[in-house]
Amino acid sequence: MTIFMDSPMDALEKHSKKVIEAVGCLEEMLDVYLEGDFEKTKLLCKKIDDLEYEADKMKQQFQAVLPNSVVIKLDTNDLMSFLKSQDNIANLAQNAAHWMTVRDSKLPEEINDKLRELMQMTLKCIHGYEKVMETMENLEATSYSKKEIQKTIDMIPEIEKNEYEVDIYEIDVLNTIFDYENEIGGPCVYHTSRLVDNIGDIADKTAGTSDILRKILIKKI
Repeated sequence: MTIFMDSPMDALEKHSKKVIEAVGCLEEMLDVYLEGDFEKTKLLCKKIDDLEYEADKMKQQFQAVLPNSVVIKLDTNDLMSFLKSQDNIANLAQNAAHWMTVRDSKLPEEINDKLRELMQMTLKCIHGYEKVMETMENLEATSYSKKEIQKTIDMIPEIEKNEYEVDIYEIDVLNTIFDYENEIGGPCVYHTSRLVDNIGDIADKTAGTSDILRKILIKKI
């Protein structure tokens, strides 16, 4: 995929779609994993690997072309920082995917339900982020009007609120996992607890990336 660098924010939006697709695939992978279909789990992990690779190639294209772009209305270093953070969301989805494949765990349904809920809460952050990135084209079309910039900035606190709720819910999930320690054993407790951290990290990075974007846009007001 080639990125058209006359429009840096449009390129970043295209990159974000690949990142968001990787996280969406992780949701599907988690469901399959919790259902005990380990072979399909591995296949979906490969799909996430491919999406992360595609996102990484887009990042490299952006980094190579951006310095020579003739239409730059935003600080180049800021854009690079934002791109790196956005790309790391896909990296974290890949980390979670690979971590699932190292152990075929059979978990109590209560833990399964809470892992699914944690994933859904993380996706709320991702969906909010997706809406923010969909405003990029309009920002450029209006030459970064203060009114449109403020509309985008006003969407970001909702992402941060959702990320905070993920943090709180992580503690509840971890407590439930340790309640079952005698039943599932120490190695399974460790593996599942780290999976909780991996999923939560996606929400945290999404909120952090949104904050970087806010700082970039504030400079234009």
